[in-house]
Amino acid sequence: MESKFCSNKNHQLTFFDLKVWETFIRPGEVIEARFIKVSGRMTYSGYFDSHEDFCKSVRQTDKAQHAGAYVTLQAIDPRLLGRSFNKIRQSDLTTSDRDVRFYRWLPIDIDPIRPSGISSSDNELEAALALSKVVADYCVSDMGFSKPIRAMSGNGAHLLFRLADLPANDENKKMIKNFLEGLAQRFDTDAVKIDTTVFNPARIWKLYGTAARKGDPLPAGRYREARPHRQSYIYELGE
Repeated sequence: MESKFCSNKNHQLTFFDLKVWETFIRPGEVIEARFIKVSGRMTYSGYFDSHEDFCKSVRQTDKAQHAGAYVTLQAIDPRLLGRSFNKIRQSDLTTSDRDVRFYRWLPIDIDPIRPSGISSSDNELEAALALSKVVADYCVSDMGFSKPIRAMSGNGAHLLFRLADLPANDENKKMIKNFLEGLAQRFDTDAVKIDTTVFNPARIWKLYGTAARKGDPLPAGRYREARPHRQSYIYELGE
């Protein structure tokens, strides 16, 4: 049985690790880092082709009050680097679907069902992680996919299956949407669901190494479960 939250601390990987950066970003490519609701309302964004500058800027911005830190997942137009060159600053000009060149990842986001605006409990998180293993095994054994990246998002589970670089067009967008809906029909439960909305090319994804900050961190009490803010991480890099 996997350890709690699949969390052998020696194998918790984040975007601050160079091998993770190189898994997502090829030489000459660019990634957007985005922080939402900084100081309660502002969007901060930056474009990076330097891992060193990315780490420095993300860590600095992460000190501010915000509702979450994210990155672009697919291969985007490298000219966007000119918007904010290897730094993060306040900006409402962020990556849109038309800025994405290729789908490189099939993203699967598995979340426990709960009211919006709150963190998951430990039991809810465990249910999401358990379902993610079932989904991963199905996709590998029945669908012929390579082993995915497996991650803990802070409140749920992520799977990322590598794709050949697929053009970010309507046909492939529909294909990914239909695939996610098929998985949801097969695997959703009364407690956990697969997010079927993450199919658009410019979808932002958790910036692993930063915390999920939904609602207030809630300590355990006599009549309640704890709902902490947890740091996200990758625990399997896949193939």
